[in-house]
Amino acid sequence: MPEAKPARIVVRFPRYASRSWRVRCLASLAAAGHVDVTPVSGPTLPDPVDLILDLSGETFDPSQLTLPRLGYWTFLHGDEPERIAPGLQEYVAGGRAAYARLVRLDGPDRGTVLKEGSVKTVGPSLAATRQRLLEAIVDWPGQLLKEALEQKKVAKLPTVRLRQRRALSHLLLRIALPAAWVRNILQRAAQKITREHWAVGMIDAPVHQVCESFDPDKIRWLPAPPNGFLADPFGVTQADGTVVVLAEAVSWQDGRGRIVAFEARPDGTLTPREEIFGFTTHASYPQLIEHDGDIYCIPETLVQRRVQLFRATAFPYRWVADSVLLENFAGADATVCRHEGRWWLFVGNHDDQDEAKLFLFHAADLRGPWLPHAANPVKCDLRSARPAGPLFVLDGALYRPAQDCSVTYGGAVVINRIDRLTPEDFSEQPVKRLAPAAEGPYPHGLHTLSGAGNVTLVDGKRHVSPATFLAAPWNWFGQHLNRKLSRRNPSA
Repeated sequence: MPEAKPARIVVRFPRYASRSWRVRCLASLAAAGHVDVTPVSGPTLPDPVDLILDLSGETFDPSQLTLPRLGYWTFLHGDEPERIAPGLQEYVAGGRAAYARLVRLDGPDRGTVLKEGSVKTVGPSLAATRQRLLEAIVDWPGQLLKEALEQKKVAKLPTVRLRQRRALSHLLLRIALPAAWVRNILQRAAQKITREHWAVGMIDAPVHQVCESFDPDKIRWLPAPPNGFLADPFGVTQADGTVVVLAEAVSWQDGRGRIVAFEARPDGTLTPREEIFGFTTHASYPQLIEHDGDIYCIPETLVQRRVQLFRATAFPYRWVADSVLLENFAGADATVCRHEGRWWLFVGNHDDQDEAKLFLFHAADLRGPWLPHAANPVKCDLRSARPAGPLFVLDGALYRPAQDCSVTYGGAVVINRIDRLTPEDFSEQPVKRLAPAAEGPYPHGLHTLSGAGNVTLVDGKRHVSPATFLAAPWNWFGQHLNRKLSRRNPSA
């Protein structure tokens, strides 16, 4: 029986793509299966051809759209998708996210989205933003080609309209670049001197009900520390209705996060917050796991460059180090769940766009060994990648809360439904977005959704003016001086 002919792939590269980027893209395509990949630069194509991968952004011949059996693929960029240089549209608009879509063109002005994502822009540098986006999407064509050749079943894909920009509009976009550069520098400076104030809140409903009918006005906000804030709440509800909460507490004085525990009692009272781990470095996101009668915690400790499991000996105030799950990995917001007999660890990598990229690991046992997913990073999207709380099951489907950081860090929580979860495959779809109340006390962010029995814990953000932040050391000095005077003169 004669061997089947390889799939014929032709590729047009953009002028701005580096040689190393082209080599990596070609290698990814070659690894997709039985293929013959040919780079081309002009309008002439070899015959026959199974896929046209046009990454150039140049004008194209519409008659070529129906020639290959796998279609005519191209990248679209921008919040309003068009065939334009990566990051250019967002740079001029001053956006925080730069978008990319790999599309199969169905006509000159419409297409089917095969894959999409976004990265965080590099404020004053269009070149750095472009490089970051290109690095994130370089393997997309090869990954999608492999799935197409294997004829994998996929969910119904969305369609998109291409923005058609005239020559004058292109010219005006380029003319706006110097003004955008100045604006982006000033915008970045303003962000540097603005601080975020987070608070923990409670909703009297289980997490699945909160997701079905989220109402930010039903959040009961807990008192914030006078010289700092609370964030990243996780909890366990006890038999008497008391909710034991672990959270990140940040002090204005040193800006370092500490893991604290306190109890929210049924009568509405709170016990004093108590630091429980005593790390000398920043710690946050203390995910709680109940397994085989024990309670475990995985606090985020980026500086230590490990993801470590702790076990409670007297919950919630005494803990011992149990095992290291990931070594030499600066894990951000590590979130563990058990699903269909296997353990899964969803985490960002602080060394590699932790707000935009999602890494996945799996193990047969909670203590490991933990193996990396075959498709790491399994997702790159500033809108719905970074973990935002424990996963949960609803109507037999697994759901994963994630952060939407496209406008601001931790701006909202996006609920993703996981459709495929194996050591080789992963896919999820955003199904709902939970945003803070625009007129509420914390209108600028919501980045944790954590179920604790019949209660759901959240946190909210408001931006603190530079004057408030700069006054904090003086407030601390005044309080410190008052304490010293009180000790010297108790009658004062």
